[in-house]
This record gives sequence, structure tokens and C-alpha cells, in this order.
Amino acid sequence: MKLLDMANKYGKATYNYPFQPYVVAENFRGKPSYIYENCIGCTACGVACPSNAINVKLNEDKTKLVWEFDAARCIFCGRCDEVCPTGAVVLSQEFELAVKFDKNNLKEKGELDVEYCEVCNKPFTTKRLISYNLHRLEKAGWNKETLDKKVHYIRTCPDCKRKHKVEVITQYLKRGTK
Repeated sequence: MKLLDMANKYGKATYNYPFQPYVVAENFRGKPSYIYENCIGCTACGVACPSNAINVKLNEDKTKLVWEFDAARCIFCGRCDEVCPTGAVVLSQEFELAVKFDKNNLKEKGELDVEYCEVCNKPFTTKRLISYNLHRLEKAGWNKETLDKKVHYIRTCPDCKRKHKVEVITQYLKRGTK
């Protein structure tokens, strides 16, 4: 009886969890949720993930960038949430991840359209990332005329940019030695 009196005096220390939903703390690091509409395909989340729970790669025919999250590998560190520039990956309050019989139910997938280089026609980024960058430059004060001049440069892959710069420097050096 003394134990019941103490429990009534200090309150309950346990929760009625299976019968009532458990309310987690405000900064709880639960399962990362993927908001497809916000994703630009920058691959920052895949690079930052220490457990390789997030993989971002081109599909076999190189027409789509595939974002894949495996909750079975996730250690809930929150790095994906920290590095995502658009809030496409956000830590949720969800912590019940049990599935019956099939671990594939713990996987999420998203596909983004690929942008091809205007010079060599190889896939190098997503269309959403290009439009995101153009929007950010416009927001930073670049006028429409300047953006129209730079669109070709933005839609060129890093390899072609490098080759072009080497050609420009080589021509400059040839002119300087004459």
C-alpha cells in the first residue's frame, strides 16, 4: 500500500504506450521522411549519410537519378536533415519501424529527371537542380540578360567546362609566348 501511496503522490513514471500513442520530445530524431516535391537531386544527403542508408545514383539507362532510403540501415544521426538545402529530408517523429516478413517495406524511392550536357550530351545533374540554381541566382540579383548568357555554362558538365578552360589557357599561353 505504501508503494501505491508513493505512486499517487509523485505521479506515474510509465506510459500507457501500446494503448495510447507515445508522445516523443520536440527534438526527437526519428525516421527521416522524404518529401519528393522538395528534392533537387543535389546528393548531399547521400554523401553525408555515414551508414549508407541513402543512396543516390543514376538508373541503368541513365535517364533518371534514383534516390533510395533504407530505414533498416539508418542510425538516425540526422546528418541528412542537416545538409539538405531544400528540406526534402526531414527527421520525423516516427519510431515504430517494424515490418512483417519483407524488409523491402523499409525502403523508399524517388526518381528525378536528368539534365544532359549541352556539349557532350552525357547526363550530369538533375533538371530540378539546374532550375534551383537559376532561381537562386535570380534571387541574388542577377538580371534576366546575364542569366540568359550564363545558361549554357550552367547546362555544361564539369568535364566539358574543364576542357574548355584548358583550351582557353593554352591559347592564352601561346599568344603570350609570341
